[in-house]
Amino acid sequence: MDKNLPLPPWYDAMLSCPVKMTLFFVVVMALSPILLIFGAVLPLFRKYL
Repeated sequence: MDKNLPLPPWYDAMLSCPVKMTLFFVVVMALSPILLIFGAVLPLFRKYL
């Protein structure tokens, strides 16, 4: 990342607090498989949507 560009406020707040960083990591790890399965199964039900 370019050193001249500042970090987004939410990302800076997350990096400054270990609890927020851990919570973000857990949420991302928990939701990734759900989103992958949903994305793989969705085309099968496209005609019903």
